[in-house]
Amino acid sequence: MNQDKEHRHSELRMIPLNRIEVLNPRERNSRVFEQIVGNIQSIGLKKPIIVTPRPGNDGEHYLLICGEGRFKAFKTLGHQEIPAMVMNVDDESAFIMSLTENIARRKFSPLELLAYAQALRSTCESTSVDASDSTESPAARRVSSQAMYWL
Repeated sequence: MNQDKEHRHSELRMIPLNRIEVLNPRERNSRVFEQIVGNIQSIGLKKPIIVTPRPGNDGEHYLLICGEGRFKAFKTLGHQEIPAMVMNVDDESAFIMSLTENIARRKFSPLELLAYAQALRSTCESTSVDASDSTESPAARRVSSQAMYWL
């Protein structure tokens, strides 16, 4: 993943909430979610969500990479649009960005980290150019090498 290239092709836009799909949904503590809603209601959104564009049958859609809590809070508050940083990244990079944000955001047990690493690795392997090739993709190797760091 070349971050310099990604950041050169990113822009801040208002995106309709009904055009955004959550990539990596997760369970959220209701107390924490109420705090997110309350903060947005009282001081506004301090950090935009991150999305990547995907074609759709009825126009452009977006895949949510980071900011699921903020996205759901905007829906709860009845907003129609949300400020979003739009980045052009492939599915593999989007999945890696989403999982690494979730991992960095909270403390995990070693078993939870291993489960995330395995999910990430299998996703990266499934995006390999040739499924019959027994070599790992560069992203799968990156996940394998970082899994021990997380543990």
